[in-house]
Amino acid sequence: MPKLLDDTVAKNRLKIERAAQKLFTRQGFHGTTVREIAQQAGVSMGKLYLYYPTKEDIFIGLVRRMEQKMEALRQRKIFPLMQSPDPESLKKLGMAIGRVVSENLDYWRLMYVDVVEFRHKHFIQSYREVAGGLRTYSAALFQKAPIPFPRNVNPGLAYVSLYMQFVTYFLVEELFGARRYLGVSNEEAVDQFVRLYTRNLKDRALKP
Repeated sequence: MPKLLDDTVAKNRLKIERAAQKLFTRQGFHGTTVREIAQQAGVSMGKLYLYYPTKEDIFIGLVRRMEQKMEALRQRKIFPLMQSPDPESLKKLGMAIGRVVSENLDYWRLMYVDVVEFRHKHFIQSYREVAGGLRTYSAALFQKAPIPFPRNVNPGLAYVSLYMQFVTYFLVEELFGARRYLGVSNEEAVDQFVRLYTRNLKDRALKP
């Protein structure tokens, strides 16, 4: 296929997916019609069906595009901070996760649409892959950590648990709009999570 045609196809797909993103995250999947998506995208119904035979195909394409974006963000903004279990590194990680969550709320909204209307069939595999990748990455990293984990504690699982605590906290803050629901600022909340997480590590490091 000529490059110019490739570019046109890519641009039209992006227009359609962006239009669908706006509508799906506001109205839900079943509450949005294909005609509404075509109108929002500024394309004809015939052109839309040329690229996406069904409305669910649009949803699948949108999920894939947003997953690719989130993976790129993790690689660029999150993984470089996952280098040590020391408190300052963990605080930086927590705040970085907060920024990624707050700047990409439509990703999480789309995930909720998938959970409610599709019983999580489109996001579940990538979610498992992300969680598995985090466990593997952190376990390998912290085998060499200067502060050893307590006996019988899986370092990968422990680290991912804190990671998910950060994600959950900021989802409630940003997506649900429950500002300061713990009664403290974001910085204070992250600090407290880190203190809880690192307490046993500090105790173990102090033992002769």
